[in-house]
Amino acid sequence: MPLWTDLITPVEATGIARAELELIEQAKGNLSRWLPNVTVASDHVKFMLGDHGLVDEAFYRAFNAAPEIIGGEPIKSTMIELPAVSSNQPIDERTQKDMKRLSDDQLRKGIESSIRRAVQAMADRNERTKGVVVHTGRATVTQHNFLMDDNFGRDAALSYTLTKLWSDSSADGLGDLSAAIELYASKNNGVEPGCILMSRAAFAAFSNLAQFRTVLVGGATRQPMAGEVNGIIEAAGFPQIEQYNRSTKSGLVLPKEWIYFLPEPTDPSNPDGTALGATFWGETVTATSPEFDIPDSEQPGLVVGVYREDRIPYEVEVMADAITLPVARDANKAMAVKVL
Repeated sequence: MPLWTDLITPVEATGIARAELELIEQAKGNLSRWLPNVTVASDHVKFMLGDHGLVDEAFYRAFNAAPEIIGGEPIKSTMIELPAVSSNQPIDERTQKDMKRLSDDQLRKGIESSIRRAVQAMADRNERTKGVVVHTGRATVTQHNFLMDDNFGRDAALSYTLTKLWSDSSADGLGDLSAAIELYASKNNGVEPGCILMSRAAFAAFSNLAQFRTVLVGGATRQPMAGEVNGIIEAAGFPQIEQYNRSTKSGLVLPKEWIYFLPEPTDPSNPDGTALGATFWGETVTATSPEFDIPDSEQPGLVVGVYREDRIPYEVEVMADAITLPVARDANKAMAVKVL
């Protein structure tokens, strides 16, 4: 099926797609703030998988004495292959008949709308995989035609269930956060989390704990407002709480019963990633195709082409293509605790 370059070139379609993806990723409710987008001119990434920042202390030495060799777990170089992800948005024959009545500008706007739908599908797929990485410390995909399970080596102790869940109003929520932060720091060379991520349901249960109730005149009580809870958290010296409730057609990205301890959020396009990792976008074969005419420096990342069959039924397809994967360079920087 040939490209429909008379209407829109791959360079134009790709530009629209990348701008749309950036708008989606810049929205607050995205995990790209902890696994930001980084482009690489390759189909794989290589990183150092070591001991999660835990190092043996250095040794003093006498003058003229050779330095002691510091022990500890050896750092390993690990290579992760970036999988292919694609979205095909077909425009059926009846829709094309309707579009025939449109002006060229209106027709192009219709195609641009299909491009945006294709991008949303790609963004939703990537967000779900980011959620799996944050929740489990692995990149796991179980599709009918594709299976993947990359284990980034998170310490098993960093995923656990509270002894007393927050559905019990007598639970000690502040004590639970304090214990979790201490555990997180013990697995990260004393570095504490920069953010606590939780669902609307988890935050409501946390706010409803008896320890937050205010006693009013006459003996009645009331639960605090969200701002009051955040003030208590700040006064206790805990990281900021952020709510995350992103869902796709397949459901919630992160289960509402769990909360997550993460590094401080960053810009979704931070080229350095975060202490946790990054979402890598590689270079597809599609992007290097002469038909797409994409400059070499722009080839890594999402690409889109609009195709039109030159025979009955003259199908039109908007195809988005990428090789991409969220990678946890230090999986211990994400801790999951079940609270409901």
